[in-house]
Amino acid sequence: MDMNQAGQAGTDAPARAARFDYTPAAADYDKALWRYTLGTWPGRTRYLPVLGAAAAIAFAVRAWKSHFDDTQIVIAGTLCALAVIVVRQWGRRHRARDQFASHAEHGACLTTIDEDGLTTTGTSGRTVTEDWNSYPWWFETPELFVLTGSMEFFFVLPKRGAAAPDDLDRARALFARHLRRL
Repeated sequence: MDMNQAGQAGTDAPARAARFDYTPAAADYDKALWRYTLGTWPGRTRYLPVLGAAAAIAFAVRAWKSHFDDTQIVIAGTLCALAVIVVRQWGRRHRARDQFASHAEHGACLTTIDEDGLTTTGTSGRTVTEDWNSYPWWFETPELFVLTGSMEFFFVLPKRGAAAPDDLDRARALFARHLRRL
């Protein structure tokens, strides 16, 4: 079935639109943020200034308290690194929960992707339309399409919700045409 036939097959979406019907899941948001944090350059470099500041503080303590021996400096550096990792993990989980909660309030969703952007309608009756400028980047996992601008906001589109197998290819083509891939 070609795209023109798909549009005429009883759906009210345009022929070049991709449709996804899904219920948001917390695990999807956690996977998306985990992949963003560890698998993209913005996610990996986000905490470099924090790690640099922790290293500078450890160096300053070493210079100020020159009576510390090497073992104490290693222990202090390890504790600083662990603190950064724990705070980062807590922040990541907190952001994933917030993103999921804001999307889950719509209930089951129908998202239509076309040349103008994304339109999501939930069973709550609320419809949100976003143009392509809302999310400058996108990436893909085996289960998800993720549109993002930063770690603070992202849109998770589960592939399991594709109305037809062609919708995955149409969505991928629209994302590639309008957004930058991470």
